[in-house]
Amino acid sequence: MRYEEGSWQSPVVEPLHNFSLHPAALVFHYAQAIFEGLKAYRWPDGNVGLFRPEMNARRFNSSARRMNMPEVSEQLFIDAVNNLVDLERAFVPPEPGSLYIRPSMIATEACLGVRASKEFTFFILTLPTGAYFPNAPAGAGSIRVQVAESAARAAHGGTGNVKAAANYAVTLKTIEEAKKNHCDQVLYLDATGGRYVEEMGGMNVFFVREGQLLTPPIHDTILAGVTRDSIIRLAQHLAIPVAETPVQIDEVVRDIEAGKITEAMACGTAAIITGINSFRFEDGRVVEVGHGPTPGPISSRLYDILTGIQFGREKDPFGWVHRVERAED
Repeated sequence: MRYEEGSWQSPVVEPLHNFSLHPAALVFHYAQAIFEGLKAYRWPDGNVGLFRPEMNARRFNSSARRMNMPEVSEQLFIDAVNNLVDLERAFVPPEPGSLYIRPSMIATEACLGVRASKEFTFFILTLPTGAYFPNAPAGAGSIRVQVAESAARAAHGGTGNVKAAANYAVTLKTIEEAKKNHCDQVLYLDATGGRYVEEMGGMNVFFVREGQLLTPPIHDTILAGVTRDSIIRLAQHLAIPVAETPVQIDEVVRDIEAGKITEAMACGTAAIITGINSFRFEDGRVVEVGHGPTPGPISSRLYDILTGIQFGREKDPFGWVHRVERAED
């Protein structure tokens, strides 16, 4: 649907087609673009479920406000996702696959002046997906991670805590460099030189120290991940202690070498929960974590229960999953 003259106009589901935009459309010049990511899961009874779409709707509007873009009502956002997934339910693959859903908004007004657009397009794409890290072992798996010591993802006062498209553009070079070093992802540190862990390229990070889950607290350089929040609440439900506290990378290394940190994991909508088996630093040093290529017991337990809830195999004590309503319902 399009935003013109101060309101959203005529939402529609239509066949996939290219957009035709003026070369001066503001999205091309000033990166006024945001997006979300969520999934639809096929349940054993044949129904299809969404996982916490209301959180994505709220975060989408938080991003819109920060980027000076119009909000989409939460109910309209959820209804739009539901209706599109209902139409595409035949393309929702069986477990472990899922249907990835990408709601997005771009500025479309033709203008070269440095100002916010007055016209926008909100659209949603879907595509069937398999494992985000296809080379990782089954289940929670495990990956190699490069620590970015000379490049930062976000700074205080910026847009690090919103899903702005430009946030991801600045990670592309370091991710490509990490892959050349046979690493699967990048861990970013704070921009002030304190060497504090922030997040990864599109996902949050947890550590297990002496049986306790640790993760950096949310602030304006870290995205409030839906999976991150779900892990914290699930761990508390399972009586696994959790602390949201600043985590310094050099302390992480010392604790790994001392045997205090026994697990590390990446988490996000695409990756769900994936164990981290090693950290590679820019000088070539590699620090291996706990269980090597095998994810640790806490990572595996959280993965099994969380995916069980998402795929309808486990009871949902939190009310997180939403059955996709059929048009005839």
